[in-house]
Amino acid sequence: MKTTANIKSAVTRSCCLLIALCVLSPATSSAADKAAKRHALVYMSDGTQYEGIVQLTPGIDFRMTKLPGDKTTTTVDLETIKAKSRVYTFNFNVVKEMTFSPLSEEYLKKFKILDIISPLGAGAGKKVRFGAPYPVLKPKCTVVFNSGETAVGVVDTRVAYLKIIDPDTDFVTGTKKLVMRSKYSGKPGESLDDLVHVKRIKMLDEGDQFARSMPIELRSFDFDSISTNQVKITKWGDSDLLWNGVYTREKVEKINKRVLSEGGKPAEYVPYHVGLRGLTMDTLSKVVVKKARNGTISVHSTLGENVFLAAHINGMWVAGWPAEGTKRTDLFKSVETEVLKIQDYYTHKKMLGIISEDGDRKITVLLRLRRHIPNPKFALKWAQSTTGGFEMGPDGKLMEFYRLSIWRFVRDNKTGKMALVDRGTFSRTRIDLEEETPEMGFAPELWPVVMKDGKVIVGGK
Repeated sequence: MKTTANIKSAVTRSCCLLIALCVLSPATSSAADKAAKRHALVYMSDGTQYEGIVQLTPGIDFRMTKLPGDKTTTTVDLETIKAKSRVYTFNFNVVKEMTFSPLSEEYLKKFKILDIISPLGAGAGKKVRFGAPYPVLKPKCTVVFNSGETAVGVVDTRVAYLKIIDPDTDFVTGTKKLVMRSKYSGKPGESLDDLVHVKRIKMLDEGDQFARSMPIELRSFDFDSISTNQVKITKWGDSDLLWNGVYTREKVEKINKRVLSEGGKPAEYVPYHVGLRGLTMDTLSKVVVKKARNGTISVHSTLGENVFLAAHINGMWVAGWPAEGTKRTDLFKSVETEVLKIQDYYTHKKMLGIISEDGDRKITVLLRLRRHIPNPKFALKWAQSTTGGFEMGPDGKLMEFYRLSIWRFVRDNKTGKMALVDRGTFSRTRIDLEEETPEMGFAPELWPVVMKDGKVIVGGK
């Protein structure tokens, strides 16, 4: 490591690494000719993945403030050596992995200050909030260093650049700017899911090389035996169907018949096939599941993590989930009570299942989510304004979204109270305001999911 040249030889190898991670003096800060370049895989919160060479802005390091109360896991006693400092300064050269998860999530409204005049004279300004709420996310970062040491804290806003590499040809196909913020703010009417941000950076150029593409063996779930009568809209024509929307063939043909009888242009569509989606079990990162021309199904870029799987079958999303986790036990009901207390973007939540770990202190929840727009008239005016904020279909009607998601909590066994620590979403589907939320569920055929001999085995005994 480059910084060890300035450290006295009497310092042990482990101390060298730790000092390099502490706050460095200007003389040891990164310079343009020392900017670390690493081969990495970058996960975005919307499921997009990029592989390439990642580098911070030359001359700039990460600056992370340790969170009070967060435990730091170390191979040596990191806290003893760093007792006088809560701020770490480091670059990509000493990092194995960085994972960003919510520290706080909330919905706020814009405000203005009104001057209040009282009989005693001018009064203090009053803060008045107005408009639709907008999402605000403040992330925390868990950093795993090359030594295996782990620290958790808040990272100051930094800009990184990723030279994107085609994994098949190793050619650089472009450069992407990655802005990692200490706080993300959305637009009025958006949800936390709309705040697309870096979720995970995994280095690929050192340590164990995990399988980045693993075949899936479906022992109980048979794609070919599932008949699908659905189509996806490619052009809506003069219909009120949604572009990229999925409908039954009968519904589309009925609407097209009416449109043609009125002299209009019918909607165009293509067959819609059954699809699989994946979320990694540890970090709830979206991963790509693809079916090759030869029929082989593979899950990509899990980097050694097991996965949750969900399938879209005839308009219904179902997830692989343990059957015992869907039973309404006392623990299930306690978790459900806490989940329904959460006041956020989603006005309707339906809990489908739980997975309990670590003596009920770690709870993973499968949820169906939807937000009903509370004031459609106001929302429509807002959507038609220059600022926007709500989604409209081609016919000018407002649309909502429903989701199949997994949320992860830490739970206090004494009080039953829970804190949300991470979330991931299989699907985000448009729906008209007046439509009922489609049912979602679980598929026994997609559970358990076991990684064995470089393969993902799904279902079966």
